[in-house]
Amino acid sequence: MLDTAKWTPSRVGILLNPHSGRNKQHLSTLRMLSTSIPGALLQEVSTPQEMEDALRRWQLTPLDLLVIMGGDGTLQATLTTLLLDQASSLPRLVVVPGGTTNMSAADIGARLKPVPALQALNAWLHGSGKAPKTMQRAVLRVDAGTSPGPQFGMFFGVGAVVSGVRYFHQQIRPTGVRGSLGPALALGRLLFSLLRNKPHPLLPAMPAHISAEHAKWQYDWLLVLASTLDRLLVGSRPYWGSEKGPVHFTAVINRPQRLFRVLPSLLAGRGASVAREQDGYISHNLNSLTLTDVTDFILDGELFKAHEPIRVSATEPLSFLTF
Repeated sequence: MLDTAKWTPSRVGILLNPHSGRNKQHLSTLRMLSTSIPGALLQEVSTPQEMEDALRRWQLTPLDLLVIMGGDGTLQATLTTLLLDQASSLPRLVVVPGGTTNMSAADIGARLKPVPALQALNAWLHGSGKAPKTMQRAVLRVDAGTSPGPQFGMFFGVGAVVSGVRYFHQQIRPTGVRGSLGPALALGRLLFSLLRNKPHPLLPAMPAHISAEHAKWQYDWLLVLASTLDRLLVGSRPYWGSEKGPVHFTAVINRPQRLFRVLPSLLAGRGASVAREQDGYISHNLNSLTLTDVTDFILDGELFKAHEPIRVSATEPLSFLTF
């Protein structure tokens, strides 16, 4: 593991998404702070193509530092570009939670908001501040026939998860609600519909076949989740598998039994005590899983189309630096 107290990067690349929620509120300050960082290369990016162009232009090496300032979607797009192009020679990655949703950054230990995070980075590089902490975390690889290749991220979902994200973009974001409140409201609306355990447009039944290393399931599903994160939105931990695999997998069939009783424990990470497979609740830690007959999926809040059976696996752990 990298000893950040004894290492100084050769170059620093900063990818700043100016449209990300937290960044947008302090954009002029973030631009000014970026210019004071020794040897910094600043690029404002908001699309995967812009991120790809910047990274290819910089050609960062393991001796360099890449600062990713944005939300879950910005991190997902950056990881995809990096792992498609140079998986064996990644720069060191500093994650700064600058978006509306920062679920991945929070789980890997990024606590400072964008302005104090850049101040802490500047102080460290000038030798007058604490070094960032290092966190090891595997990343999901999702092969689904997407172009230009597999997608990489931290949280995968199908079924009601897709409906929840669409509800946020269509019903909540246009109202002007800012910050993490919007995704929390969408989650609350989804949970309210779940607890009624009745047919609802937000909860369409999703027929699919799921296969893993030693098991197969075929039902109409309510939702399927897979992640390398320990905690999700609002600190939920809907996984209770006991195996050693890097991919936390949970699936709930459509109209499961005892949902009103099970759901609070499931979200709090205590599903093992109440959730039973015969009632429609499944959770394991896997190396990979495959889903067939699924057309849409969510990866870190971004919606993708699947053009072939979806295979979800994990990379080797990556080193993330956080303040």
